[in-house]
Parts: sequence; C-alpha cells; structure tokens
Amino acid sequence: MNYAKPEWRDGQPYSPDFDDVYFSADNGVQETEHVFIRHNQLEARFALSLKQHKPFVIAETGFGCGLNFLVSVKYWLDAGESSTSLYYFSVENRPFTPEDLMRAQVLWPEFRDIAQALQQQYQAASAGFHLFDLFEGRVKLILMVGEVESMLQQMQVAVDAWFLDGFAPGLNADMWSEAVFSQIKRLSCVGTTFSTYTAAGVVKRGLQSAGFCVNKVSGCGNKRHMLSGEFQLQPASSPVPVMQPWFEGELTPIDKSSTVCIVGAGIAGLTTAWSLVRRGYQVVMLEAGAGPGAQASGNPRGMLMPRISLQDCADAEFYHSAYFYALNCLHQLDAQQVTWQQTGGLQLAATARVKKQMAEYPQDKALAQVISAQEASELCGLEIDEAVHYFPLAACVYPQKILHRLIDAMGDKLTIRYHCTVDSFNYNDGQWRLSGSSSEQKKHDLGSFDCLILASAWQTRRFKAFDHLYLQPARGQLSLLKASSKSQKLRLPVSYGGYILPANDSQHVAGASFELDDCALELREEEHQSNINDLDRGFKGLFSEQDICGGRASVRAVTADRVPVVGPAPSKLYYDDHYGDLYKGKTPDRYPQGHYMPGLFVNTGHGARGFSSAFLSAELLAASVCGEPLPVSNRVRYALHPARFLVRSFKKKKI
Repeated sequence: MNYAKPEWRDGQPYSPDFDDVYFSADNGVQETEHVFIRHNQLEARFALSLKQHKPFVIAETGFGCGLNFLVSVKYWLDAGESSTSLYYFSVENRPFTPEDLMRAQVLWPEFRDIAQALQQQYQAASAGFHLFDLFEGRVKLILMVGEVESMLQQMQVAVDAWFLDGFAPGLNADMWSEAVFSQIKRLSCVGTTFSTYTAAGVVKRGLQSAGFCVNKVSGCGNKRHMLSGEFQLQPASSPVPVMQPWFEGELTPIDKSSTVCIVGAGIAGLTTAWSLVRRGYQVVMLEAGAGPGAQASGNPRGMLMPRISLQDCADAEFYHSAYFYALNCLHQLDAQQVTWQQTGGLQLAATARVKKQMAEYPQDKALAQVISAQEASELCGLEIDEAVHYFPLAACVYPQKILHRLIDAMGDKLTIRYHCTVDSFNYNDGQWRLSGSSSEQKKHDLGSFDCLILASAWQTRRFKAFDHLYLQPARGQLSLLKASSKSQKLRLPVSYGGYILPANDSQHVAGASFELDDCALELREEEHQSNINDLDRGFKGLFSEQDICGGRASVRAVTADRVPVVGPAPSKLYYDDHYGDLYKGKTPDRYPQGHYMPGLFVNTGHGARGFSSAFLSAELLAASVCGEPLPVSNRVRYALHPARFLVRSFKKKKI
C-alpha cells in the first residue's frame, strides 16, 4: 500500500510529495465550512434530504486526513434523526496510516466522537473501495483507494455535491485532468453542485466544459478566490459505462412498506435481512431446516482470514474489502467478542503458491505480514519451523452464535418460519407467489411478496429463474479432536491447506474436506483421516485417528469462479434476445442495458468464506433493493453479477 508519509511541522501534517499543507493550520475547520458546506448549501439540502427520506451523496477527490468528512458528518447528524444515510465517496491515492490519521484528528476535539467512530473501523490496507458504516448506518463512507481517474471510473452513482479537494493543479495535475472532469460530468445530474479551494483557470475551464455553471467567489481567510457552481446539462440518459451494458439496467426501488421475503436462514440470508431491517424494512424469512444455519453456516466454529492474491483483479478487491467490512460488522454486533475472538491467524508456507505470496505480497500491519518461525511460534503457542504469513486482524468465529446475534438484533422486524421448503414461485399481479411445504401442510401456498430474495445456497439453481447459475454443491466435513496438554497451547487459528482452531471445551476443530457434487451429510472415516493427514503437514504427530471425537458434514454452495452471486435476477428471455450474438464480437455500444425480473434478487455461492463475504454482499444487495448508491466498485459488482454466467455463455456461443 502506498501510504502517505506526512511530515509533522508544529504538530500539523505536511505533504512532502506535493510540497503543500493538508489543511490550514490557522482555520482548517472554518475553511471547510466556508468552501464545502456553505458553497454547496449543505445545511438546507441535508434538511430537505432527511425530510424526503432520500440519501445524500457527496463525492470528494482527496480524503487526506478526513477533515472535510468530519465536518460534513457533524452537519448531517445535527440536521435531525433519520434512518436516511449520508453516502460519502472519497478518493485517496495515498491514505494515511491509522496512526497518522489519529494523530491528525486529535487536532479537532470538537469532532472527537465522529473521529473515534471512524478510527475504530479505519483500515486502508488495499486498493479499491472500502465501506465504513458509522452511526448505525446513518453515515456510509466509501473510501476509494487509488488514482482519482480510475476510481471515478469505478463509480456508478448520481452525485449531489462534489468536494474537489486535491492539491493545487500546479502540484497535482492528474487530479485536475480532462479525463477526471469527464468522469465528474458522467456522475453529475441537474442540480449537482461543486466547490473547490482553487480558482485556477484550468479548473474553471474544465468544469465549464463538463457542464457546470462556474462562479468565482470570495475565498476563506487569506485565500482571495475560490470556485463553486452547479451542473446544468441535461444528460441524454443515466450514466452507463460503455464497456458492460449487460450488467447495467434500471431497477425500480422496493418501497419500505413492501413485503419482503428471504429464502434461507444461513449467513447470506440473515446478513441480507439485517441490512434491510436497518434501512426500515420488515422481513419474512423461510427456512427449510429446524433452525438457522442448517448447512455450512451452522458449523460449530470457523475462522475469518483474508484471501491473499498477487493479482490486481475484481475478486481480490472484493475479498479484501469484504474481510475488513465483516470485521467491522462483527465489532458492531458484538463488541465484547462473545460470538467471535479477534486472535490473529497464521498461514503456513505449505504450498508453492503460498510461498510465492509470502515472497511478493507487500507487508502491511493490518492485512498480512511475513514473520519468522520464532515469532510465529511465540504467537501460536506451538513450534513452527519456518516463516509464515501472519494476519493480525484474523478471528475465530462461532457461526451459530453470530446467526442468533443477528436474529436478536433485528427483533420484531424479522419473522422466521422454519420447516418451510419452497418448491416454486411465480410472478402474478405485481407479487411473487411462493408454493411449497411446511410443518403444518405438505403442499400449499407459502405467501405472496413484493420482493423475493433467494439465499438458499446451491439449491437456488433448482428454480427456473436461476438455473443458469453455475452453482455446485461441495460437501465439507470437519473433525472434532480431543485436546491434549500440548495442543491446548495453540492460541490462534492456523491454515496449512486445511486448518485447525484453538481448543474450546477441550476440543479442536480441524477441517475440512472438499467434495464437489456430493450432498451426503453422513460422517466418513476417510475424510476424518484426510483431515488428520493435512494436519500433519502443519503439526506432524500432534493428533492421530484416536483423537477424533466427532465431526460435522455440511454442503457449501460454490461457483466456477469462486465468487458469490449477488444482485438482481436477469430476465433470461431478454438476455437471450439481446445478447445471444455476443460471440460475434460487436462493440458494446451496440447493445442495450440489461433487464431484470421485478423484485427478484439472489445472494448465494459464498463457498467456504461465507462469514467473510456475506456482510458486504448483503450491503450491496440491500442497496440494490432500495435504490441507494452501491458501495462497491463497478468491477466488483460485475464480478458478482448474476448475469455473468449468461454473458460468458453467449460470448462462447454455449447457449
């Protein structure tokens, strides 16, 4: 990570890279209020947004030490109580480390509560979009780590107000390029405002060419002039990235008074319900089992570790962002860490792939560090004979406890009906009508709903609307092992191809097998033996078959590309008609936007990483349901999109 390296002059951060201050040492707060709050008319617009129950979107081109964010949040919270959210998208190519951010924000004690809320979650350990949920969802910061042009290209949102706050054009030309102004234009609509400290001619001309009416007005303090203005062009259509029209398309927001049903009470279903309930929805959940987590979400214990990749790709960005967001959600749900423990974790160099990652992956205090065998042994409690990857924020999780904590957090906003198996659904008179069986009756109507979300793991593919999804069942068996006096010393989870967790109630959890297209749930001796054999690669002779005292088998849902399926259900007939000739290689601008089945969504395919990937996936889905800004980059959204399998098949002429 390319962190900022500020110099501290009289207690104030200074950028040696751009030879400029981050904020005025004399009146930084007053400057922010004058330039960004007043000249975007934010007090009045915040009040109107809350009154109309519409989210407000700020986009900023330089997060720096977060002063503009702190001031904006203070004004938003002071505007009144509401479940409506302030979305704050901010680009930063050189983010502060958590330590430097805290050091800078101490300078503004009037924002202590807001600063502490941010600092409790703040990590900027990888490139891409990172979501921070503050004040029970009233404020959503999306920190976009990367170059400004590429980050704006990854946005798909109508911005209400722009904070153009990069260093001066003469010091940071990339921030004020024609390409950046083009992206600002794409993301603006009639009524969008902007303001900026600078009054440079290149900025004025760039914004005018982008469709803004630009005013030169009085600056703050010693600054004579600044620029502000309003977007006046009427775009011909909503902004759409030209390259992927099949992943775009209008969605009609689901009203919060509508009936919403989620099928499946695993981690995907319950996190989705939690995200919707926090937005004001009432949710009904149908679960075939006798309780939550009937499949892989119900394992006795598990671990939360990052998925390391040397590639700059969408799935790497997703799993990094999802990992940090999941940890922040667990802190919100259970700050006392009853349902999870943030122990840290180790990954042994058991394969050539891991050794390559250790050699090439950048060191980072938050995400991953390579540590010596001696350091690893001291952290772990057991002897390790070579260097390892250390994940400082990794955790042990108790899946059933987390599921019940989510249920408790939703109270009477969530109704769960167990022993309900959905066999089919059809759309009639603006609602989805479900048929199936329950404990009361074998075949009957399970209800009609305005919005239907399938979170039913691999069984989602049983339904005609989703039979194009490349979902596979993958059996996984874990083993329970009697703890010995030696194994009791293990203090944190260790991955070595398999994994082992510290003892709890004198038992370790070790796992897990991976058998594609196998749905059987009985325990198998050969899979216990395989778990023991894997363990020997990390801790030879620590356990034997005689130490096995139980186990659990469950079935995960996996996709061919090992990325979840999250989003609206594509209309297959429409996709057949409009994209069936993708194999011919026509340019994307010759295709229309995608089309979706009304009120039908899916969230599945989380594989063995559900507790890492589910929370961010749920936020993406909930934002799609209610028409809010999407908290992930375009490339991540496309990577998770339910239409991706159809599109790939059309390109290969397989359909």
